[in-house]
Amino acid sequence: MQRYIDSEELDALKEVIESQRLCRLGIEGFVSMFEIKVGEYFGTKYVYALNSGTSANEAMIAGLGLQPGDEVICPAVNPIFPALGVLAAGYIPVFAEVDPRTLLLSPEGIPERISKRTRAVQVVHHFGQPAPMDEIMDIASLYNLKVVEDCAEAYDCYYKGKKVGTFGEAAMFSLQQSKHITSGEGGFIITNDPEIYKRVELYSNCGMPGFRYNLRPYKPEVIAGYETRGHFAFGHNYRMSELQGAVALIQLGKIEQFNSERKKLVKIIEEELKDCPGILCAHTFTDPETQPNYWMYPVQLNPEETSFTAKQVNEMCLKKGVQLGYFNDTVNYLEFIFQKMQRERRTPFGYPLPEYVSYKPGICLKGENAAKQTIPFSVHHGRDPDELRTQVCALKDAMIHLHLSG
Repeated sequence: MQRYIDSEELDALKEVIESQRLCRLGIEGFVSMFEIKVGEYFGTKYVYALNSGTSANEAMIAGLGLQPGDEVICPAVNPIFPALGVLAAGYIPVFAEVDPRTLLLSPEGIPERISKRTRAVQVVHHFGQPAPMDEIMDIASLYNLKVVEDCAEAYDCYYKGKKVGTFGEAAMFSLQQSKHITSGEGGFIITNDPEIYKRVELYSNCGMPGFRYNLRPYKPEVIAGYETRGHFAFGHNYRMSELQGAVALIQLGKIEQFNSERKKLVKIIEEELKDCPGILCAHTFTDPETQPNYWMYPVQLNPEETSFTAKQVNEMCLKKGVQLGYFNDTVNYLEFIFQKMQRERRTPFGYPLPEYVSYKPGICLKGENAAKQTIPFSVHHGRDPDELRTQVCALKDAMIHLHLSG
């Protein structure tokens, strides 16, 4: 593994420790500076840093200010954390179909999931691939739905020249170890809506309006109504620490360097698998309207050329001593928690599910089938290129063998 956390991060951590102030305090310190730099980077008015990407996702959803039992449309296929954030905030996830080539939320799948309780759409830019935001925003506008973007895997991705995370009412990013930049754990939310910002911080700061002393410069439209000290809402303690902020600030300055390293790894995959029988490289690679920045690079088995699943091909490679990743178990509603909800007809917090909300197998069949055909390769900037090439070549050899054997 190549080093991607080095002396600069160590120096920043040392500065925090020597200050004897490890938690966030007002407008001074690394967390505040990180928020300022993020705001400049994305061109957004408000940024709030949190202790994890999962916390950021939950707080972002809570920041919409919906009512208990309101429904949020989510893509059926992606990591489970976005849907868990919907549940934790008191709402009901309703899963919609995905594009089988990208596993991104399909605009055509949204209208059929809309009910009288639908209030928002959660877009996940999965694997670092930009979702089709124009179509999604048009549908959201037609049905008066709010849009939030989960960009945990999608730094520096562009849709029609605009950064993902800047289309909807708010967006969240993760700083977990595997992401484009990291503070070990961590996350942040960006928004231009002062009401969302206030709700986010109250939810993440034990109901206290930390923005009374955190905002720089002073923003009276946010402060109004919170001039006194107190707890104004229910809230968790999801604050980012100064230790995390120190590392995150240094990492933010390295993102272009890291992006360059990721592109080199993507090139290895695309060069080795070019013209490989039974293989489809990432669809957004050929889409002129998008500029992906892959968190992982999704390769698919072509169902028109092979009946094998990703799991079966992975097992073939294992016999040769090479482990592939395979994306066979991350259809959200097939996870145990949602199957339990399907049986009990209530959320983990006791809210009843409407009769029309289903988590039965087959409700998003295109996504289920596509997930079984998808093999994601890590293109983390700290990864050894030779290790990646070994994996990719093992897949190529397996597919050539299957092709020759008929």
